[in-house]
Amino acid sequence: MMRGNIIGKKIRTLRELKGYSQDYVAGKLDIAQNTYSKIESNQTKLNTDILERIAEVLEVSITDLLSEEPIVLNFNGVNHGAQGKFDLIEHFHSGQKELYEKIIASKDEEIARMQKIIDALLGKK
Repeated sequence: MMRGNIIGKKIRTLRELKGYSQDYVAGKLDIAQNTYSKIESNQTKLNTDILERIAEVLEVSITDLLSEEPIVLNFNGVNHGAQGKFDLIEHFHSGQKELYEKIIASKDEEIARMQKIIDALLGKK
């Protein structure tokens, strides 16, 4: 089980990964933004009711919030007030980051291979 002083950071990271602003999540929870900010900065104790509501908004389980295990997120393409771009890779679990980098390298190799085929078909060298 995760220590209490880390839960707020995990909630913040999940919110940012989903592209949600603090204002958006606070509105969904029907609380003030500054109250929500205190949750993320571990300045308030969380009860099961608020944890359930946060988990619902972030589309994870309470177990996910409390666990030290990485979470697989459901990105549905919705962006609710994110400020600029967010670097997802910095928040990946180390195993996920390595897998991500291998997939990207494989994609790049496949693109280069396909470009050679296209060039050959078009008579380019």
